[in-house]
Formats: sequence, C-alpha cells, structure tokens
Amino acid sequence: MADFVANGIDISEFNGDVNIAALKGKVDFIIIRCGYGGDYESQDDSQYWANVRKCQEAGIPFGVYLYSYARNMEMAMSEARHTLRLIHGLRPLYGVWYDLEDASLPTGKALVDNVLAYWTTIQQCGYYCGIYASLYWMEHRLNSPRLQGVDRWVAQWAPQLDYPGAGMWQYSDRGVINGKTFDLDRAFKNYPAIINGEEWTDMTAEEVKRLARREAQAVYDQNEAKYKTINDVPQWARGSVVEVYDRLKLLGVKDGAQLDASATYVRALYVIAKVLELMDEKAIIEGN
Repeated sequence: MADFVANGIDISEFNGDVNIAALKGKVDFIIIRCGYGGDYESQDDSQYWANVRKCQEAGIPFGVYLYSYARNMEMAMSEARHTLRLIHGLRPLYGVWYDLEDASLPTGKALVDNVLAYWTTIQQCGYYCGIYASLYWMEHRLNSPRLQGVDRWVAQWAPQLDYPGAGMWQYSDRGVINGKTFDLDRAFKNYPAIINGEEWTDMTAEEVKRLARREAQAVYDQNEAKYKTINDVPQWARGSVVEVYDRLKLLGVKDGAQLDASATYVRALYVIAKVLELMDEKAIIEGN
C-alpha cells in the first residue's frame, strides 16, 4: 500500500455543528457534503455553507462530495448542476467527489454512463473530480475500463486498503477527535498541489490518448446521426474534428467524408482537440 500524505475527515449535516477551528492541527483536510440528489435547494446539506465558512476561517483545505440518487443520465446531469451551484466561486483543494452507494442506483452500463456524465461536466467546468464508493462497488460495479482515468476514494474500514491506485481511503467510520465521532480518511496524493497545477497526472501521454480515444468512440457509438459528413460540421469545430479523427484514428470515416455524429459528439471532439493541444504544449515546454 502506498504511503499516505495527509489525514482528514469527511462531514455532513449528520455530524451536527462541528467545531472546525478546534480541528486545526489535528486534521490536514476536510471533505464536506454539499448535498444529495438533483439540483433542488431543499436537497442542499443544511450544514454545508457553515462548514465551508468554518474551514476557510480555520485555514483547513476542503473538498466536497454529493450523494447520488441518479437512475439515469438526466438525473446525473441535475446532480452535476447541483454540485456546480454549490461550489461556484470556491476552490475545493481536495476535489469534488461523486458518492456512489445508494441501493437505488442502476448497474452496468447505465451506472457508468451516469458517472461519466457527472464527472465530465465537473471536470469541464475546471474542477478536479473523482468518485467515492465501497471497495466492493469499486471492484465490481465501477470496474469498467471506461472509468480508467477517474480518481477513486475507496471506503474500506480495515487496517489496510486492498484497492491499488486509490487517491483517497476512508478507513474508519468511528474515529474520535475532540470527543466527536467522524469518518477518517487518508489521501495518497497531494491534491492541493495537483489542483493548483503543480503536479501532472500519473498517466502517460499515451494512456491519456487511449482514454480519450475510447471515450470519444463510446460517444460516437451511442449518438444519433446529425452531421453526415465532415463538411456538415460547423466551421468553428471542423478543424478540431478532423485533427482528433486523424490523431486518434477513430472509426467511422469513409474516404475522409463520412461522420454520422450528433452535436454532442462534435462538441466532445472539440474539447478533446484542445486537451491534445495542451499536452503538446506541455511536451514542448518540458523538452526545452
């Protein structure tokens, strides 16, 4: 098991009024529940803003999590909007986490589609995002290769973590600090450094490209046809679409003309092109 770099706790309204100032020096970070389910103010965590303010005043870095009830992608997108509304203007240095444990959640492809809809939306808005679940869920329900690039916060209440590569570990639900009981967590990554741009992903450039290729192909496979040919794609996106098809060697182009893609797919290709450009710029800088 990798060495951890920080100790923390996660809290919600169920912890009541937490004296966060008194935790200074006893925890390195706090993960705060912002809410649960779709984008309704009635489903905001009642202690969320108080906990954020108290972390800011105490100088303790924090992350946030949202408890999911999403049974389909529409609900997952509402949960993403819920999260974005509550973190607007904030910089959660320990990331944004999608809490996946409710018995009502779907299985198989539907669950993976929901996770990717939420994760992609949060990431594209400039926040670091990962998923939280039990060891069993990580090994069985969330073990899709489509989720290869998604960070993991694993709940296993045991002396050691049996899930390699996790970014965070919730190792107890019975930790006592200052006489109060908390969930206890360990971080294996320096999240403030990562989120502040001081560290790059552990994935190689080729691994990132493979992930991008797989996700772009998955979107292609499930989207309806709108743009039949490259020439049908809006001018602002056409160059990016061609570049991604060429560099990632995607399927579906016949004689350089056939496309059969939706507007959503074209927008995804445009974003992937920008990511590839940033990777190229970084490689040039490091090469110098």
